[in-house]
Amino acid sequence: MRSILLATAALLCASPAFAQTQPQTGPFPLNSVTDRVHAGPQGEGLRASTQALQQTLTELQQLQLETKQAHWNVSGTLFYPLHELLQEHYEGVAKYADEVAERLQGIGVSSDGRANTIIRTSRIPEFPGGFVDDAQVIQWFAQYYRVTSDEIAQGIKATNDTDPTTSNLLQEVQHAIDKYQWQMRAMIQSTPTDSNTGADLNGGRPLAPTGRPSAPVQ
Repeated sequence: MRSILLATAALLCASPAFAQTQPQTGPFPLNSVTDRVHAGPQGEGLRASTQALQQTLTELQQLQLETKQAHWNVSGTLFYPLHELLQEHYEGVAKYADEVAERLQGIGVSSDGRANTIIRTSRIPEFPGGFVDDAQVIQWFAQYYRVTSDEIAQGIKATNDTDPTTSNLLQEVQHAIDKYQWQMRAMIQSTPTDSNTGADLNGGRPLAPTGRPSAPVQ
């Protein structure tokens, strides 16, 4: 019996099924494709989905870190509402990061959530250290939620024809990120009765250009 078990173990270890395939999208990030039958797109469609999902995952993980950093250190008049709002954003971003990573697994690809990958490939910069003024928090997230949304939009287009399931998921993520961007932007949104430049939060210095609200969309 012992010899049979040893022989079986040796056979399994030698099987190609237990060897990871080569990276499909370069060393950073490292996404390996399963050698088992898997669902989802194949060939170039798989490559497009992998790149779109992995880049989205990287940015969501970066936002997880930065929303927590801001959540802990925001200071100023709007400390409490921003503290609470950023916690909500953190939880929402974490939820979507998990769904994006699981979609990668669903199409037969490993997800790369390593810190080194985030550092090397994220297009979102590191949030400032130390205590951070509420006006700076609003401005930072309004800007980089927009950057994230634009990146996700590229992935939506790249996967729309070959992998509509992935495209639909990315649309859900973009919807959430656009909502978060609006929630930050609304704090400095100009109106007919108040320019809301953010100067009252920023030592008298405007955060955004002053002016009237844009004309209605026809």
